[in-house]
Amino acid sequence: MAKSANTSDSSELQAMFEQAAAAHRQGDFEAAASQYAHLLTKIPDHPQILNMYGLACVELGDLSAAEQAIEKATKTNPRYVDAWLNLGVVRQRAGNLDAAADAYNQIRNLEPNSPTGHINYGNICQLLNRFENAVSAYAQALTITPHDSGVWNSISRAYLYAGNWEKALEATNRCLSLSPGNTGALAIRSAALLELGRTGEVNELVDFDRLIATVDLKPPPTFANLEAFNAALCAHCTSHPSLTFEPSENTTMKGHQTGNLSKDEDQGPVAHLLKMIDDAVRDYQRTHPLDPTHPFLSSQPTQWTYDIWATVLGSQGHQASHIHRSGWLSGCYYAKIPDVITAEPSSQDGWIEFGRPQDNEKASAEPIVRSYAPHEGMVVLFPSYFYHRTEPFESNETRISIAFDVIPAQ
Repeated sequence: MAKSANTSDSSELQAMFEQAAAAHRQGDFEAAASQYAHLLTKIPDHPQILNMYGLACVELGDLSAAEQAIEKATKTNPRYVDAWLNLGVVRQRAGNLDAAADAYNQIRNLEPNSPTGHINYGNICQLLNRFENAVSAYAQALTITPHDSGVWNSISRAYLYAGNWEKALEATNRCLSLSPGNTGALAIRSAALLELGRTGEVNELVDFDRLIATVDLKPPPTFANLEAFNAALCAHCTSHPSLTFEPSENTTMKGHQTGNLSKDEDQGPVAHLLKMIDDAVRDYQRTHPLDPTHPFLSSQPTQWTYDIWATVLGSQGHQASHIHRSGWLSGCYYAKIPDVITAEPSSQDGWIEFGRPQDNEKASAEPIVRSYAPHEGMVVLFPSYFYHRTEPFESNETRISIAFDVIPAQ
């Protein structure tokens, strides 16, 4: 903290600030916020204290107070880049995307030779569907950091949604040369190839027959049968404290979803399911050996962890088309399937569909899709870059599935 000319005891204020910062680092955000607030009664316009107070407020969930404090920091010191960045993040989390874009644009003006502002501005432009602006921002970032695979991945998506299929494809090539097997780039590549009419390459990359596997799991010996095991899983998931209706930044529609169940101290029956899933994943690797000619099979991990979560869908509940960006292989276990989904073979209500890219108003190509009928005890495994969605269904019963990602170890 810079010393203030308005106090006779700047060393005491410095000690108070260091104490607040220590509490902040230790995760005691209430104490930190209280101490920052006390300091601000003595030095109300100190930009660093305002910024840190705002960050503590973010941790406490008070985005309004955070924005107010950090915005004051930027007014006190208009060249305070960290405060502009934090202001953009806070505004973005609060859903004020246009205001967030303004904050990130300030960073671009203050530090044009740093990629940070360009990348964040590009990201927010994508959320605002300003894809041409996003392309321009990412292109500026790439002049500064040309070997950043993440930026190449981002610009490939911006090109795709701007309708520039060739540029999108070229950008995925650059991304994959830097980050082989990159999940986001492979997904964008499949969508760009589809729009370019290169269906043979799409079918090779998104090879349903070769790369999707379905397995019927047997219940662990501690349960009398599959029904008992699934009932325990359903009870665990539907009573989980993280279960949220239509969580933000998620594709679950008219349904609930939990957080990462692998982080629980007491995983209950999910611990058994994880062991069963791990066996299935290792079998998948044995039946899908290393293939240096395929971008997915050539990048098989040797070590990994799991993210795993439950989705509880009611009538008309469904998942919009999406991929799992952090995974290599993904899957879904079906713990409860309404009778209406399995009773009518001519209908695909409640099924899982692969191959349909996310909505893009510039796209016109007919997607190449494959659908699978779920049943209780079944797990479906697929590359994480495969676009997939579920069909809505009409029933008084719930459809409960447990999805997971294989996260390669860094």
